[in-house]
Amino acid sequence: MTYQDLIETVSEIIGNDKIMKDNLILNYLIPYENHVKLDEHLFYKNPDNNGKFSHSDIIEIEIEGILIIIKIKNE
Repeated sequence: MTYQDLIETVSEIIGNDKIMKDNLILNYLIPYENHVKLDEHLFYKNPDNNGKFSHSDIIEIEIEGILIIIKIKNE
């Protein structure tokens, strides 16, 4: 999963009136390498970061009221 994949998926959900979005939580399990890359990408897209990236085991993002939780897939 890339940042672009995430944005496209959430955009589809937001644009679909048939999907109930109130209290919607998406959970993703992705491989470690992809998790680190996505975490770093999101860190540097945030203008409020402290300038020093530190990987987190759980990524939580809220977009348009949809909570997205991304964890590392144990293989």
